[in-house]
Amino acid sequence: MKKRVFAAIPMVMMMGLTAACGSGSTKVQPAAGDAAPKQEARQEPVTLKLYTYQNFTNDEMFNDYIVEPLKKKYPYITVQLIRSQSGGMTVPGMLAAGDTPDLINGWQAEIKTLENYHLVGDMAPLVKQNNLDLNRFEPVAIDAVKALSEKGELYGIPYNQQFNALYYNKDIFDKFGVAYPKDGMTWDDAIELGKKISRIENGIQYRGLAYEHISRLSSSLSPNVVDPKNQKANVNNDSWRKVFQLGKDILSIPNNMPPKVDAGDTDAFWKNKTVAMYATINMLESAKDAMDKGLNLGVAQYPSYKELPNTYGYLDAHFIVVTPQSKNKDAAMKVVEVMTSDEVQLKVARKYGKFSPLKNPEIKKQLGADMAHLKGIDLQSIFKSKPAAGMDFSKYYVESRKKLMAEYVNFAGGAVDLNTALRNAEEGINKYIATEQANEK
Repeated sequence: MKKRVFAAIPMVMMMGLTAACGSGSTKVQPAAGDAAPKQEARQEPVTLKLYTYQNFTNDEMFNDYIVEPLKKKYPYITVQLIRSQSGGMTVPGMLAAGDTPDLINGWQAEIKTLENYHLVGDMAPLVKQNNLDLNRFEPVAIDAVKALSEKGELYGIPYNQQFNALYYNKDIFDKFGVAYPKDGMTWDDAIELGKKISRIENGIQYRGLAYEHISRLSSSLSPNVVDPKNQKANVNNDSWRKVFQLGKDILSIPNNMPPKVDAGDTDAFWKNKTVAMYATINMLESAKDAMDKGLNLGVAQYPSYKELPNTYGYLDAHFIVVTPQSKNKDAAMKVVEVMTSDEVQLKVARKYGKFSPLKNPEIKKQLGADMAHLKGIDLQSIFKSKPAAGMDFSKYYVESRKKLMAEYVNFAGGAVDLNTALRNAEEGINKYIATEQANEK
């Protein structure tokens, strides 16, 4: 098990700490319930365990989200980080060792799996008891976590929200004399623009348009892979038919077929610089390396399905959960409080390009403001689209999605037709679920 303990420092060492956003940043007025920090009466030290599915990029980010804010407001609270990835502890292993965490963070599908271990419950009473104002959050973010529960319970609190954008390489557009992507494009518009770029020149294949993977293309329509009510495949339908066809239409642009279907295309855009437009999620932080190596980046609004204008993927967020087993729930809620404060949300938005689930317009306006590599890039196109509604996830979702994506590869590569691909996916998913259910008895 990999654990890192970040101990709180005494108050006397904090006198010289600067404001959260550093000099030169615009201050955000505290919202109701988010007043300027003040010290509580002296408390006994408490150590909380945080199990993280979604690893913070580095210790500095963990410090900015949790450690430093706790030092300023609740210095008696220490958070011990338990990592799940890169050989870290698994949930079953952790529970078998009697090491139940106080807090867990992850995205919807990961949070949903916690139901199997009874590690989630309705946090609404804790929210009320600790005066956490949910009106500060975008309603779609709160609704997304409630969608995970059959009873609409509040399994967690959002602290980071995903967005989709269309990243483009200005140098490729300039090289071929093609105008840059415009905001408000449909997928059909993006395909037509891609056709103007895609070609082979001097032995190099330049591709006009690429997407991260078929699951990401689907998310604007919010079609589920498994119906969480009956635990059956939900893929042989018009929504997935439309998604599969869109993916193939993009790949069918002359000279636009990648070496490997649905493999992500991350390197092709960021490293090899042979893709003109790349439709994906928040890459503001990871863009730095490519830009330092010469990528001339632009950012436009994510393309929409024509029937859902100005809509990108379903609400995809990271949530922080206080487990029902925690013996220090009020202290754990103070961690939630500082993570979702205006001060912290502004800092991580400016410093790391984290997309806040809060309504506060000033935080949105300052997205990426302290990221030197993004200077001169207009990021406000991102806000012209809104996320589609969040959805519930079956506990069989992750493996079922893999089976669906494999059938998409068969279809896009020409091995099977569309109807056969969806039928095969449906049969494969239902067979997998039936096997899992039999093993669970």
